[in-house]
Amino acid sequence: MPGISLTQAKPPFILAIDIGTSSVRALLYDASCRIIEPETYFGRAQVALQTDVTGMAVFEPLAVPKAVVDVVDSLLAKLQGKVDKIHAVAIDTFVSSMIGLDKNFAPLTPLYTYADTRCTKDAQYLRKNYNESDIHDRNGCMIHSSYLPARLRWEKRSNPDRFNAVSHWWSLGSFLSQQFLGCSDVSVSTASWTGLLDRKKLQWDQIWMQELDLKKGQLPHISDFGPGLPNLKSEWKKRWPTLASALWFLAIGDGAAANVGSGCTNDHNIALTIGTTAAMRIVPSIIPEKIPLGLWNYRVDAKRPLVGGALTEGGNVHEWLLKSLRLPEPSECEKLLLQMKPAAHGLSMLPFFAGERAPGWRDDASATLHGIRLNTKPIDIFQAGLEAVALRLGQIYRRLSPLAHPDHRILASGGFLNSPAWAQIIANVLGKPITACIEPEATSRGIAWLALESMGELDLSIPQAPELGCTYEPNPDAHLVYQEALLAQEDLYKKLLG
Repeated sequence: MPGISLTQAKPPFILAIDIGTSSVRALLYDASCRIIEPETYFGRAQVALQTDVTGMAVFEPLAVPKAVVDVVDSLLAKLQGKVDKIHAVAIDTFVSSMIGLDKNFAPLTPLYTYADTRCTKDAQYLRKNYNESDIHDRNGCMIHSSYLPARLRWEKRSNPDRFNAVSHWWSLGSFLSQQFLGCSDVSVSTASWTGLLDRKKLQWDQIWMQELDLKKGQLPHISDFGPGLPNLKSEWKKRWPTLASALWFLAIGDGAAANVGSGCTNDHNIALTIGTTAAMRIVPSIIPEKIPLGLWNYRVDAKRPLVGGALTEGGNVHEWLLKSLRLPEPSECEKLLLQMKPAAHGLSMLPFFAGERAPGWRDDASATLHGIRLNTKPIDIFQAGLEAVALRLGQIYRRLSPLAHPDHRILASGGFLNSPAWAQIIANVLGKPITACIEPEATSRGIAWLALESMGELDLSIPQAPELGCTYEPNPDAHLVYQEALLAQEDLYKKLLG
């Protein structure tokens, strides 16, 4: 990942801050959205997610803002004397985050993440008492513990005094904007991930506001990604003179940024990502009137929709199986998998080790393996697990592909590309070639590109050229076998979950 040298770079310079649930990173881009010496000019800080057996998954409220300060300090220290001015700051964050603040913007709650499942019963209550099809059509989201309606209901139910004391319910992005700019606006992109946005009006949903006893002003004002804001607070201007006149853009969702950075900015490309979890996303040519049931409709910005589905499973299933089955080294497993016939083991798995998101959105789902016999070997179970994740992606692709151009491509990224056998399984399940997108910094590149577009430097309508690797062509015979396996998985799902 060499990038370009600082001497080759042309202003304006963009500072991109990528905030995930394990680390915060800062990188530098130039006017052509080329990354500048990422091995030299970077900042990186780990953040510790707090979890326990109850389903808690939170951060200390000031942990992430501190990490942002640390990475900016680190990067600017390395640039001292070499760059006089950074022109813009663009941020992406993990989404469906929530923090409760008092009237002086001091935290009253931890920073909740999408992974906190303590509101599962509240999600189930809302599903029973509201027409989920109507909710899905209005908000572009299913009812689930990862979204804010269930989380706010849980907070109100389990901590009523604290709930009543909160003056502001904000996302991480709004909290950061208040810290650095004195502005609490939330981007359309981040708002679309909450489950509280009317996706057609781009306003907070009044039905949820009433149900959750939310008052006007408790949620932040909704604005678009740009134009950037030049009002960095005076204390930060003194600390960061290189950023004194920089435009700061409202934080957007990391998934939206990844789509842009990987070149999936129109209906000709579907993004497939498998890290710890997995997702498929597309930027369709128009905002769909009806969203395929089970998928979501988020936003890149006010004019660009983002439609897709995310799984709770992905690389986490691969890792769990490797460790639990005490299999040989991954390289040896690869050799075995490449020799095995598709779904010949007779097993069917629901790979819900962490509950289910798309397309069924069942918080109470758990992993299930059916069909074990005396001749079943650990490598069979391993293959069945990887196929099971691929089949869940097949469910999403079946719903997503009608929104894509007939000649669309699937551009794939993530750690799963280290397993050619798994990549081939996914291509066989989808019945469509998948091409490896090996752009090393797709997410930070995406927010840098959007900032440059807003500044009039780049045109997002012009197809980007991310770095691509090999293409996995589907085997037609294997695809037919996997269609039968998909039916078997659906049948198991219906028997156990309805």
